[in-house]
Parts: sequence; C-alpha cells; structure tokens
Amino acid sequence: MITASDPDRPRVRLAPQQQGFSSYLGPFYELELPSGWRRALPIEARHLNPEGFVHGGVIAGFIDYVLYRAIGDQLGHEQAFATAQLNIQFLSAARAGSWLFGEGMIVKRTRSLVFASGEIFAEQQSVAHASGIWKLIGQG
Repeated sequence: MITASDPDRPRVRLAPQQQGFSSYLGPFYELELPSGWRRALPIEARHLNPEGFVHGGVIAGFIDYVLYRAIGDQLGHEQAFATAQLNIQFLSAARAGSWLFGEGMIVKRTRSLVFASGEIFAEQQSVAHASGIWKLIGQG
C-alpha cells in the first residue's frame, strides 16, 4: 500500500468524502490544478482482475467518484445528488503499481439533473472516458 510518506507518491493529498463503498475502493487522493481538481487512485493487487490488469469495476467505481467530486466542486458539496446513468468506454488497461488519475466536469445542468463527463488515465495513456446523468436530490 502506498502511504503519504512514500517517495513514489505524486504530489497529492488524501481526498475527502470517502465513506461507504468509496472507503473499500480507495483511498482516493486529489491534486489541485489551475484548471480544477485531479483525483488519483494508487493501484494495488486487490484492484486487479485474474489477468493482472485493473478490474473494470474498479475503473467504474473510480470514474463515478471522480465525476461525483467534480460535480460537487462546481455545485457545492452540500448539494445531494445521485448517479442516474453512467456510460463508460474502456480504452486501455492499467497495471498494478501504477496510479489512475481522473478529471471530470459538468457539461450541462437543468433544474433537477446534472450532465457530466470525464476521463481516467494512467502513465500518459487514456484508460476510460465516461459520461453520465446525476439527479439532484431535493430538486424538482
């Protein structure tokens, strides 16, 4: 497991909002960039499929977290919302010992829905693209 003092760890800090399922998948990290936030997940043996690559379920869980945090970054993290639809295109594989990175953004917002998209990448290579719809809870 990579720790905060590990010299191979990128310049990241532990990300908030990691309760429930996120606590099993992570820990997630984040790095503030001039254009927004980049989230990160260090890949461990428990994240791999039998072939030794990152399991698609890990990628799906991570991109959902990345987009969830990106939406909260723009709307405010006190706003509740839930994933209504998530479309993922898996583009390449990632290996143990690498880091997955992700960035997301809101594409459109209506009174009760948010449309967002994002990308997961590792070692300068795109791993997955995703887009989805989130329902604002307590709204219309």
